[in-house]
Amino acid sequence: MNYKTHINGGILVGLYVTIQMTNKSLMSTGMFLTTAFVGSLLPDIDHKNSYIGKKVKTASKAINKFAGHRKLFHAPLFYLFLYSIVLGMVTNNLLLIGLNGLFLGILSHLVLDSFTVGGLPWFYPLSKKKFSLSKIKTNSKLEDILCGILTCVNIVIVLDILHITSVFTFTQK
Repeated sequence: MNYKTHINGGILVGLYVTIQMTNKSLMSTGMFLTTAFVGSLLPDIDHKNSYIGKKVKTASKAINKFAGHRKLFHAPLFYLFLYSIVLGMVTNNLLLIGLNGLFLGILSHLVLDSFTVGGLPWFYPLSKKKFSLSKIKTNSKLEDILCGILTCVNIVIVLDILHITSVFTFTQK
C-alpha cells in the first residue's frame, strides 16, 4: 500500500478509538491521533523509497541493510514484543496514550499490507511465510478505490464528531 492509504488507515483507527475515549482532554486526543498517524507510516521506514524512508534516508538505508523490507519491521511479533517491553516502562498517562496510538497505527499499517500481493510475514522471525488476504497491488486502481473508501469513512466520522451530520452514529450527542 502507498502512504496515502496507510495514513487514511491510521486516521480511521485513531478517530474510531478517540471516539471511545470519553472524558479525555484535547491533549490526550491529539496525542493519540498524532501517534496513530505516525505509527501508520512507521513500518515502511525499512524501505528507502517510502514516504517516511525519504524523510529519514540515513536511518532508512541502515534499517533496510540490517533488516530488509517487509521482514522485521513488518513483523507483528516484533511489535508485540516491543510494545510489551515499553509498556512496562511507561508510567505517564499521556505517554501511555501516545504509545497505544503509535502501536494501533502500526497495526493498521500491517493489516493493510496484508491485503497486498506481497502479503505480510505475520509470524516472522519464527516463519518467513507471508500471508496475503487479497491481491491488491500497490498504487493500483483497486488501492485507489480502497484509499477513497477510507477517506470517505474518515470524513463521515469527522462530520459526525463535529455534529454536522449523522449518516452513521459514531458519537452520542
